[in-house]
Amino acid sequence: MAYIETIKRNNKEYYYFTKNVRLSLNKWKKIRIFLGDKKPSKEELKKHAKEIEDKAKPFLKLSNYACLSEHDAETLQDLKGSYSTWLKQIPKSVKEKLNEDFVIRFTYHSNAIEGNRLTLRQTALILKDKVIPSGVRAEDYNEAINGKECLDYIKSYKGELNTKFLEKVNGILTKNTGVVYGGRMRFFDVQIQGSTHVPPPHTEVKKHMLNFFKWYSANKNKLHPFELAALAHAKLTWIHPFEDGNGRTARTLMNFILMRKGFPMFFIPFEKREEYYQSLDFADKGNYKEYVSRMLRLIIDQIRSYGHSKKQ
Repeated sequence: MAYIETIKRNNKEYYYFTKNVRLSLNKWKKIRIFLGDKKPSKEELKKHAKEIEDKAKPFLKLSNYACLSEHDAETLQDLKGSYSTWLKQIPKSVKEKLNEDFVIRFTYHSNAIEGNRLTLRQTALILKDKVIPSGVRAEDYNEAINGKECLDYIKSYKGELNTKFLEKVNGILTKNTGVVYGGRMRFFDVQIQGSTHVPPPHTEVKKHMLNFFKWYSANKNKLHPFELAALAHAKLTWIHPFEDGNGRTARTLMNFILMRKGFPMFFIPFEKREEYYQSLDFADKGNYKEYVSRMLRLIIDQIRSYGHSKKQ
């Protein structure tokens, strides 16, 4: 899908009608039509629509993504490019504030999905203002602190995805929250409240985790980054390798993968937790295409809001 792209040269803005077309699985080419230094009207864009589609035709290929449609992949590529351009243009102080806001929102929503009682405002008071609201449970407070520490950790981590990394993430997220074996692969069976899925017995956890890492290694450069991140999330929650904090660990892992691939991070809105659980049900039943599609619908408007140009 084509969109308006703004490029600054010599302190002046120029507009282009741009479309991303895929050359191979993860290689893209930008097709551009120069529009001048004045933002075009909808009528002008309609005139250029056929022209840009004609220019793109020689490069178009049939989709060979595992779960994403060609349209969804193109949309994500548009957002990635706009997000990268936008980040280069905004001041460092604005980046810091936006990062601070994301940490607060991600921590609040990810914890709320799991039953944390803090409000968004209380989470902000704890993480931003270093204030402990009255009446807050120690466990809820610690989960908020842990969420920020975990995001800081994955941003500084330079290694590969492995058992040690996941155990570290889970250990941070469950620290001082009453979890006995946080940061340690479970050696006992667990159940998921409100879900029909029964995690594999503890005797099979190591085998499934080994297969998980083999799958990731084989697909990390083959799948689209969003497919890779979403599927890694689903596979980890299916295994449920930890005593507690599996959902928070999987959502952190998803963002870790996206961040490494240059995509914006996101959170699953607490208000959409039912749709989120329904999406995971599809993955648990092996319908990964429907799962990935639903996950994308859950967050697409959110990542469009990162200050970059809206698609036309």
